[in-house]
Amino acid sequence: MLDSLLHVLVHRWYVFVFLLAFLAVGSFHWGLGKTLKFLLMGYLVAWASEASSIRWGFPYGFYAYHYEAMKNEIFLAGVPIWDSLSYTFLTFSGWMMALFFRSRWNRYAPLSVLQSSWGTIFLGAFLTMLLDVVIDPVAHRGDQWFLGKIYSYPAGGVYFDVTLSNFAGWFLVALTILTLFRLTTQLKDIPKHLNSVYLGVGLYLGVYFFNLGITYWIKAYPLAFVSTAWGIFLLILGMLGSKKRLKDI
Repeated sequence: MLDSLLHVLVHRWYVFVFLLAFLAVGSFHWGLGKTLKFLLMGYLVAWASEASSIRWGFPYGFYAYHYEAMKNEIFLAGVPIWDSLSYTFLTFSGWMMALFFRSRWNRYAPLSVLQSSWGTIFLGAFLTMLLDVVIDPVAHRGDQWFLGKIYSYPAGGVYFDVTLSNFAGWFLVALTILTLFRLTTQLKDIPKHLNSVYLGVGLYLGVYFFNLGITYWIKAYPLAFVSTAWGIFLLILGMLGSKKRLKDI
C-alpha cells in the first residue's frame, strides 16, 4: 500500500501540486473547514460519476481505463483515486473564475451575494467544463507525455477523439458539486475582498497553461491552436465590465 501511494505521488505529482494549491487558496478564501468539506463532497460526487460512467456510460459516455498501464496505482471500484481528486480543484477554480467575471459585470453587488447566486454557479460549471475542453484531449494523448495512455473511448469522439458527452458530463458533475456545496454551506460575508478570488483565478490559469504547455510540447498543434483560442475567449470575457468594483462586501 505504501509503495502504491509513493508511486502515485511521484508519477501524478502535478495533480497533488494543484491539490495543495487548492487547499491553500480555499483555506484563505473560506477557511480550512469549508475547504475540506468541498474536497470531500467534490471527491465523492466525482468518484460516483466516474464509477458510473465506466460501467453504464453516464454521465460522460462510455470510456475504459487501461489498467495494464497503471500498475502499482490505487483504485476505488475501478477508478484511480487521484483522478477524482482533480475534480475538486478544477471545479473550485471554475467557480472562482466565474465569481471574478461576475464581479466585473456587477460592480455594485456584494461578492458574497454574487458567489452564491445561481448565475455564478452555472457559469462556474460552464468554465469548469471549458477547462476540461483543454485538458481531456491532451490527456487522451497521454502516451505522448508522462501521463501515459490510461484511458480511451471505445466509440471514439468528434472533438480531438473526445466525446461531446464527456463535456456535457463535466458540466453536470461540476454543477452538482457546486449546487450541493452552496445549499449546505453558510457563505454569508465570504469573501469580503477580491484577493482570494484572484488566487482562485490563478489556480484556474495555472491548470490551463500547464495543459496548454503540454499540448505544444507534444506538438499537437491543431489542438494547441484551438485550446489557445479558448484562452483568448476567456481573456475577452475578463476584459468586459468595470475594472474597479464600487462595493466589496
